Amino acid sequence: MVAALVGGFLVLVLGRAVPVPWQPGCSLVDPSGAVLAQGSPAEFAALVADADGQVGRALGRGPAVSCRVGTASSSGEGKEAPLGLTPRAQILRDEVLAEFGRVPDGGFGPEKELAGRNPNGEHSQGRAIDFFFRPYDQRDQQRLGWRLANWAVANADRLGIRTVIYRDHIWTARRSIQGWRDYRFSGPDPDNPVNRHLDHVHIDVA
Repeated sequence: MVAALVGGFLVLVLGRAVPVPWQPGCSLVDPSGAVLAQGSPAEFAALVADADGQVGRALGRGPAVSCRVGTASSSGEGKEAPLGLTPRAQILRDEVLAEFGRVPDGGFGPEKELAGRNPNGEHSQGRAIDFFFRPYDQRDQQRLGWRLANWAVANADRLGIRTVIYRDHIWTARRSIQGWRDYRFSGPDPDNPVNRHLDHVHIDVA
């Protein structure tokens, strides 16, 4: 019998590839790449809440938290009045406001099609929220933005979050094993600060 890991996911047993049990998990790194903590999504949801010290500093410096999670199934629920968010997105908004205070937000509304938005996109469907941190070139605003972005990844499994985008970086549940990746807007004017998500954290839910 020959047994070997292939890409971390498969073993070869008698010439046949079989899946290795996949476990969700999270890690926290500092700007140098040193691992500060590892644990389950539930443990990290608790870790990032009101974190201070070394953990708090890491959360505000960049894409520090990465979690391997499964992609949440769509709730199938439509957006609801008065805000035009799905129930799951409304829960996300409520938790962000409870954790971070009155963060300015937008990118949603009760209209069937939002002006300037793809009618079939996450924003028009009420599944996406933009949380704004302006002026985007101020360090304290960047720090707050990164804390929210990392908090969202740490809570993705619990809240059904599919995508987090901030400051030229993207994390998606579908490709969560790759962690944070470089992000570049695929539409017109990709260098615009708004299209680069320099001034806001985009979060969408299933």
